Amino acid sequence: MNRISPTDLSFLLLERANRPNHMAAYTIFEKPEGQGSTFGPRLFDAYRRSQAAKPFNQKLKWLGKDVAAWETVEPDMQYHIRHIAVPAPGSMQQFHETVSFLNTGLLDRGQPLWECYVIDGIEHSRIAVMIKVHHSLIDGEGGLRAMRNFLSDSPDDMTLAGPWTSFDSGRKPRRTESTSRTERLHGALSGLGNLPGDVIGVGSDVADLGAQALNLKARKASLPFAARRTLFNNTPKSAARAYANVDLPFADVKAIAKTTETSVNDVVMTVVDDALHHYLVEHQAPTDVPLVAFMPMSLRDKSGGGGGNQVSAELIPMGSPEAGLLDRLKEINAATMRAKDKGRSMQTTSRQVYALILLGSLTMADAVPWLGKVPSANLVISNMKGPSEQLYLAGAPMVAFQGLPIVPPGAGLNVTFASIGTELCIAIGAAPEAVREPFRLAELIEQAFRSLQIAAGTASPTTRKTSAP
Repeated sequence: MNRISPTDLSFLLLERANRPNHMAAYTIFEKPEGQGSTFGPRLFDAYRRSQAAKPFNQKLKWLGKDVAAWETVEPDMQYHIRHIAVPAPGSMQQFHETVSFLNTGLLDRGQPLWECYVIDGIEHSRIAVMIKVHHSLIDGEGGLRAMRNFLSDSPDDMTLAGPWTSFDSGRKPRRTESTSRTERLHGALSGLGNLPGDVIGVGSDVADLGAQALNLKARKASLPFAARRTLFNNTPKSAARAYANVDLPFADVKAIAKTTETSVNDVVMTVVDDALHHYLVEHQAPTDVPLVAFMPMSLRDKSGGGGGNQVSAELIPMGSPEAGLLDRLKEINAATMRAKDKGRSMQTTSRQVYALILLGSLTMADAVPWLGKVPSANLVISNMKGPSEQLYLAGAPMVAFQGLPIVPPGAGLNVTFASIGTELCIAIGAAPEAVREPFRLAELIEQAFRSLQIAAGTASPTTRKTSAP
């Protein structure tokens, strides 16, 4: 029996009916030829007969008030593995409605804190594997490893593996930029326990931030509690969530970035920002100031050189409400460059402390009612680089991977994007109070991208259609 660390325990103690603290993600596969009706049942049967390895075989055991430990058990796979079908015709809109319903409920604390759903009946002979895992049981890096662990880069590998299988058995997960970036961020937060030996110089960094707050020095990013409250700051009243996604050809996104001398991150932020303003106008709730995004970000330069922890988090003011797409892209590029320059000028310890301060300012907007009127950010935007190679599950090629974004405190909208193979997948997670029509927001993102292609002179016919919520 292992005592739960204070950090992991906090995810349990702070969980509420309207604030689930589990992570969720799904992968979609195209069934192998000739296995349209048999692949799902075979996969479900193999999963039910599989065995769960650590940490998926650990159950919560309370030792006293606010004190708990992990107890090793043999999970009931009949409970943890479910097989369901999307109603005909199995459109992506129906799939996302199903996913939204499945992800609403809290995990049962009387069982190991995870569930898996094999979702069949998706159009174009596709099938999905969705998993929910509590954040107290596994961190982000572990979650990425678990999702990568059951996939193969060979179409001839017929193993019907699950994310809960041992990391040490069978094939080992390939180390990708997405896992290494998450490891660095996790290392940064873990390193907070060593702050006493690293605080020299933090005072000067804090003083510099204070000078920016008093307008004694030019601001390099937005400051906490300085955003304008919008529709997107409506916080959830229940666990209900809505999801949508849009896939853009990664090559087309990179073409815009290259032509405009910006970054892929800047291009995606631009089309998301433009879509958000159009969404507000359509709902007769426009804002007259730039929206502010809370964004984890890499501080590495284009060479990618340098060791150690080079990640941080920042409040990024986006484009002016009335700006055209190219001007919006320039404004966002300038904002991200200023934020990166500020991050590089700060010591590692200062960046860690600053990131925690920003996270705390988001949380305080929920805890202190009057602070909700002066939020620090309007939404969360995050990105990661996924595997560039084609992956398979028992010969079935993976055609999509999406995390289901957790709605942030102080707001009701999270936009996460990831490069998966040749696609850049943009996922929207929202509380209905903030974005009741995420599919419409996804449509507006795609429209903004097509318009930006034209404005940048890189128009291409390869842009994909929007996936439904």
